[in-house]
Amino acid sequence: MYPILLTIGNFEIHSWGILVMLGILSGMWLTIRLAQGSEFSSSKIQEFVFYGVFFGFLGARAWEVAFSWSEYSAEPIRALLFWQGGLSIQGAVVAGSFFGWWYFKKEKLSFSRFADIAAPGLMLGQAIGRIGCFFNGDAYGIPTDSWYGVIYQPGTPAFHAWGTMPLVPAELMEAGLDFAIVYCLLRLYPRRKFDGQVVLTYFILYSLVRFGLEFLRADSLMFYGVKAAQISTMLTVIAAVILWGIRRKAKQV
Repeated sequence: MYPILLTIGNFEIHSWGILVMLGILSGMWLTIRLAQGSEFSSSKIQEFVFYGVFFGFLGARAWEVAFSWSEYSAEPIRALLFWQGGLSIQGAVVAGSFFGWWYFKKEKLSFSRFADIAAPGLMLGQAIGRIGCFFNGDAYGIPTDSWYGVIYQPGTPAFHAWGTMPLVPAELMEAGLDFAIVYCLLRLYPRRKFDGQVVLTYFILYSLVRFGLEFLRADSLMFYGVKAAQISTMLTVIAAVILWGIRRKAKQV
């Protein structure tokens, strides 16, 4: 793991930042490819991504701070110091989804159709971003004595918490499963039966993956003694299944 990819003078280029940017660009590229021939132009998608990343970033930070408020309550200004760590993909997706709904309603375009197009690209971006988390030494797993245990470098959040103890590489596990979900979504996309089917599948599959991986995570946010991600993912699955039924029934009428 190399949190700092290279240093130019006093300027440090972080692996996490490079891979997150690569994930965003890769996701946008895939979305533009899938949108060819639709009402969603490449320029419209690029504009949405530009603003969506900003709101997603705010949501990611807000989610992290909300579920870790005890760490910030004594000194609230620290909530603004995002460069010290603390971003949640779930918060980013929630904020990005609300912004997308507003944005495409304003543009008089179907948000559910766009969400189907964007879901594989979003999942691709998450997969690449998780590799960045591995290099950065965050989103790490629990201690293990198995052969696949990873010892993180000094200076990473994982090393700060566990030192030289081998940890489960939960980030790489999630990245691999995320790539598998990308494959499933791309297979489903041309066979979708109703608008919203692909994105609802994304929410269901990713939520189930995240729920299971939380048993292996050692840095989870907690909510009254329960892992916040497991609560939110189960609620997401329930909501997605209900919406699936409503959408499917409406299509058959």
